[in-house]
Amino acid sequence: MVLAGTVVAWISVLLASLAGGIGSGSHHGPHAANPSGLKTVPVDALSLEWMGTWLLMTAAMMWPLLVPVVDRVSRAVRPRWRPALTSVVVIVATTLWFAVGFAGALAAQVAGVPSGSVGWQLAFIAAAAIAWRSARRNRLLARCAKLPPIPPAGLRGVRGAARVGYVSWTRCALLCGPLMLATVVGHNPLVMIAASASVWWEAWHPRARRDRVPLALILVAGLGAIAGGVLSS
Repeated sequence: MVLAGTVVAWISVLLASLAGGIGSGSHHGPHAANPSGLKTVPVDALSLEWMGTWLLMTAAMMWPLLVPVVDRVSRAVRPRWRPALTSVVVIVATTLWFAVGFAGALAAQVAGVPSGSVGWQLAFIAAAAIAWRSARRNRLLARCAKLPPIPPAGLRGVRGAARVGYVSWTRCALLCGPLMLATVVGHNPLVMIAASASVWWEAWHPRARRDRVPLALILVAGLGAIAGGVLSS
């Protein structure tokens, strides 16, 4: 279910990006016009378009990180409760990502940040690069990798699944919070792909903190943001 949803989300987001222009990096397409005649418009966090696109981006980039968690919950609970409790995990994590993205987009909107802003993207990509080697971040990641136990059924199972969803989201936020915030101003596919690859590598590779592949992919995301700005100009 989770992987199928991820595939559908990636196809939808990439098609939307290509339809709007691959370098636009905007939720409104390239050269979106506003009443003053400018080529760009501010981020609109209150629009259904932004909300729908952000949910698709969350499913595309973050749901793969939930696959091992959902598998663990599936094995721990009773079969007839499996669909409900695994859905709770995904819903809780997705809702928290929506809240974070909405807060970031609302801040960008209040600040008048234009859709597809290269400056915004580079600022958060730089923050991700700086945080990558943080010892405190690594300790928190190790702590959040330990999921709480989950009761096999009933209301206690629902509460346990919600806690698992929260802890899983916390680890995801530590892994990729800045990179996800970089994308609230648009859906530049170059940034999305490189950022996702960096996060997935660090999450799944046992020696990720001992090599520089995640950092290299973060830098590729930065180059993608710059390329997107050039292509949309």
